[in-house]
Amino acid sequence: MGYGAKMKCVADIVYDPTHDLALDLYMPDDLRAEACIIYAHGGGFRRGARHHVEAAHFAKRLTAQNFAVASVSYRLATPIEAFDQDDQDLIKAYMIRSKKVGLSMSDNLYGSAFIAAMEDVSKAMEYLWVEGSGLGIRSRKVGILGVSAGGIAGLSLAYPPMHWADRVVRPEAVVSICGAMVQPWRLEPDGPPCLMLHGPRDRIIHLGNVQLAAARAEQVEAPVTLINTGVPGHSTQVDAALDGKDEAGRPYIDVILNHFAQLQDTA
Repeated sequence: MGYGAKMKCVADIVYDPTHDLALDLYMPDDLRAEACIIYAHGGGFRRGARHHVEAAHFAKRLTAQNFAVASVSYRLATPIEAFDQDDQDLIKAYMIRSKKVGLSMSDNLYGSAFIAAMEDVSKAMEYLWVEGSGLGIRSRKVGILGVSAGGIAGLSLAYPPMHWADRVVRPEAVVSICGAMVQPWRLEPDGPPCLMLHGPRDRIIHLGNVQLAAARAEQVEAPVTLINTGVPGHSTQVDAALDGKDEAGRPYIDVILNHFAQLQDTA
């Protein structure tokens, strides 16, 4: 596939005035797109920004195939006190259950900051549903491409925590790069298709955490696929996704594009 097409960026579109959250919308050069993919950055739900250089790298590849890409901000380091008491109790219970099923990563990646980020990415999807047509996006179908923490948020929106299932909206498809499903028990056969790219010797999110979801997906026949890139490390998975190839010689970026191709089926 060629990636030489130009793109344009409409920056600082506020999608949630309450929390002063905005998105940068990357569009094909003619400012019309078949569907939209939300890019959710990494940073452990404590840091990171929507305008990180990798957002533009992915946007260049995706807009060349007539996707719009919305790189979104979300709340960072949200303390549990930001939630009411009932939600605090639920979040604590979720965290205990995640540990019991074998999750072995920092608490920061599946606690209150994770829930807040998940809520915010959901609000960005709702904004794009309402405003997308006026922004030049043909379809209301929205996918999520998330890196690390962004991948966690995306996967959890595809299969949301039970008590958030009626509060958030679900994407049509998700690609997670070096992220993980923190509530694998939520997987079900009729959920959105998800693709997880991960590698060995990841000190932030060990591959075993991702394999939990892959095993559960196989058990319940959920449309969730794990690709082990064989590339060691955490942030190195971004380079693998952009420029690497699988054992059959297929560029991973083409695998990602193929996964999102359903979004452009507007029939």
